[in-house]
Amino acid sequence: MQIDENLKLIYSDTLVPDIFITEYLPSLSPLAVKLYVYSLILIKNKKVISEAELESRMGTDREGIKVALTELASYGIITFTERGFMIEDLKDNEIRKIFKPRTSADPDEIRPEKVRNEREKMMADISKTFFSGLMSPSWYYEIESWFDRYGFEAQVVYALFNECKRRKKLDSKAYISKVAANWSSHGVRTYDDLNKYSVTYDKIGVIGRKVGQKMRKKITEYDEEIIQKWVEKMAYDFDVIDMALRKTSKLANPNLEYSNKLLEEWFANGLKTASEVASYEADKSARYSRNRTSNAVERSSAAKSNVGNFKQRQYSGEYLEMMLDDLAVENIKSDDVEGKDGNDE
Repeated sequence: MQIDENLKLIYSDTLVPDIFITEYLPSLSPLAVKLYVYSLILIKNKKVISEAELESRMGTDREGIKVALTELASYGIITFTERGFMIEDLKDNEIRKIFKPRTSADPDEIRPEKVRNEREKMMADISKTFFSGLMSPSWYYEIESWFDRYGFEAQVVYALFNECKRRKKLDSKAYISKVAANWSSHGVRTYDDLNKYSVTYDKIGVIGRKVGQKMRKKITEYDEEIIQKWVEKMAYDFDVIDMALRKTSKLANPNLEYSNKLLEEWFANGLKTASEVASYEADKSARYSRNRTSNAVERSSAAKSNVGNFKQRQYSGEYLEMMLDDLAVENIKSDDVEGKDGNDE
């Protein structure tokens, strides 16, 4: 019996590599996935299709096709050619990654057996818990690199996946790698280190939200870096930070720079609590008032006894310090006004 060409599709199958499903599919856009699968059936049946036909089949325009193809190329799934594009052999590429030419001893050969077993068990648990037992081979290489590069304990790596699952970011290897690098930069190696960092991280988040509410602004990444310094380096609680924030009410457009300068001054003077800061600021204000009064009396006396005979004023260190503080506020106000004028333009 001769089967009509149209009926052959009923009995045929198009194979999609499992490595594509586990490694690439979660990260790709829907159109990129559709385009890849449709390209597979075209290649299997040795069909050539025009750009216009491809746009029609995919339900998009030329720009949409271009974006999807560029996305596939960025993952190494296709390679552009003079006449179009070529589908890469994903399985062969993966095998090449596994069997790279060896120029030195395999770290597994010099790593203690207990450590190897612990890591292998942890990776098996990660695959079962977060990937339904179908974790892509590339993940194993990536996890192994975190162990070697950052010196993580196995429990830390498992916690890393748990945290990224909570944030719904398991589909992004780049995101998880960034979190791993961030933990390492904060000295996380063991599970105890992670617990301590988590407490600090949560505290930074809480204080950041409070700062945003007080200043009625959205906290940027740059703001977070400043707040992180207040919490980690200076070890200030929010009651001290709030005292610095209150002084920004003098500014037309409140920002963290002026508060940061105050906190740096307090930190440099060894002030740790709100009561110490209040006492310090009260003394500074009193010195400023005394200096102003003293200089006012001096000017009045000089005006009465030496009309036309000008005398150079003498300024104390405390008075100059207070004047510089006022000038800093005025300069920030001026910058705010100039920025506002520029925006109006």
